[in-house]
Amino acid sequence: MYGTLDELTLFTRAVERWNIDASEQLPSYMKILYRDLLDTCDEIEKELINENKSFLVNYSIIEMKKVLRAYFQEAKWYHEKKIPKMEQYMKNGKATQPPILVASSLIMRLLNDLSSHEEEQKRGDAASSIECYMKEYGVTKEEAHTKIRNIIQNYWKDLNEEYFKVDVAIVPRVLLMPIINLTRVAEFMYKDEDAYTFSKNNLKDVIFAMVIDPII
Repeated sequence: MYGTLDELTLFTRAVERWNIDASEQLPSYMKILYRDLLDTCDEIEKELINENKSFLVNYSIIEMKKVLRAYFQEAKWYHEKKIPKMEQYMKNGKATQPPILVASSLIMRLLNDLSSHEEEQKRGDAASSIECYMKEYGVTKEEAHTKIRNIIQNYWKDLNEEYFKVDVAIVPRVLLMPIINLTRVAEFMYKDEDAYTFSKNNLKDVIFAMVIDPII
């Protein structure tokens, strides 16, 4: 979503309140989105009642609010023309717990930065980890790329270590594999290019080969 800082402030506050009455303070185009968001969560909650799982929706809302706070922080940096320090940037873009999710979220965020930051800067978007590292340490873009790749490699080590360290009696492997697999997808999508944004290139061919025309 794009908007002025005042509009984004109102939207963030409305989501924090999570009440239909909060939409009255929003611009008309935001009201539609906000009300649809609440309605969708209400519908999902009703569908889960019969399975005694409606409580899960509240966890989703809590995480959604966390994500929105992070987006809002980036919006403030953007409007203030501020390039944060790497520690601030990394803290704002990661999951808070458990460690395996922290590693996964940072790997995906930094991989995205490596592949997309140049196009984002052309559009005038907020600073990525590349710009943050360059400004803080006074290095070239190439040096920042090398450092970010090393950071990603270290987080992969953390991810694998946490995967094997978790007690499977408490957290089954089947719950951990989606985290691993999602991170692998990010590694593939951003390995050589921003295949998420420019999906008609290699990514489209790979998906076609796997889903439409598989070998087996």
